[in-house]
Amino acid sequence: MTWSMTAPRMSGVRRIGIVLGVVGLSLAAAGGAGAQGTPTFDPADARLVPNPIPNSDEGTTWTCRATGPDVACGGRLKISWELQDGPGDWCGVPLYSLDGTFSRTQTRFYAFDAASGLYLEYKRLIHLDWYEFFTPTPDPDSTNVVLARLSMTWISTFQAPGDLDSRSTRKQGIDTFIKPPNGGAFILDVGQKTEDLTIAPGEDFNFRGRWDIALGDPAVEFGKICSALGL
Repeated sequence: MTWSMTAPRMSGVRRIGIVLGVVGLSLAAAGGAGAQGTPTFDPADARLVPNPIPNSDEGTTWTCRATGPDVACGGRLKISWELQDGPGDWCGVPLYSLDGTFSRTQTRFYAFDAASGLYLEYKRLIHLDWYEFFTPTPDPDSTNVVLARLSMTWISTFQAPGDLDSRSTRKQGIDTFIKPPNGGAFILDVGQKTEDLTIAPGEDFNFRGRWDIALGDPAVEFGKICSALGL
C-alpha cells in the first residue's frame, strides 16, 4: 500500500501509508491517587513492556492507571496547521495543505506477569482522526480545494503478551475519503482489513470492503484529485 496523506512536519509523525499507526519511576513508588481515587503510575516505568513512551510518536502525552492487578495507559496526540506543503508528486504542480488537524487517541492494556515481575501488553486500541484541504494555491483562504478525511480505529491483540510481533490487528471504520466540500466522495477506502503477524508474517492485510487506493492504481486515484482541482 503506497498511498499517503501529508502529515505535520514533526519527528515521529509521518505521511500516513495505509497503514497503520497504536493505542511509571517504579510502579509501586509512583502509585498515587488519581482524580477519582484510582492509583496512577509513571508511564516511563521499565516494567511496562513494551513501554508506551519509546513505542509511540514524539509529543504523545501518556497517563497510566491501575485497573485491579493490571495497568491501562492512555495516550493523546493532536496537531493542527493552517498552511503547509502538501504532496509534491500527485499533480503537474505542487499541492498545499490547508486547515489540517491530526489526532490520535489510544489505550494500551497491560497484565501483570508474576514470573517476570513485568506488566505485559495484551491489547491495544488506537483511534486516528485526520482532515485537511488540498489546493494548488498557497493561500489559507483558497476556495479551490478538495477535502481529505481519515477516521478509523485499530484493534490489536497479542497472542504472546508483550511481544509486538505476535499481534493480530483489525481496522474498523472509514479509512480514507476525498471529496469536494459540497460533493460526494470520489476516492474511498472503507471496510475492514486484518493483519496477523503470527499466521502470515510479512504479508499484507486481508481486505473486505471498497478500497479505491489500497487495491486500485494510485496514479489513477490521485489523478481524480488533480481533475477536481482543474489541474
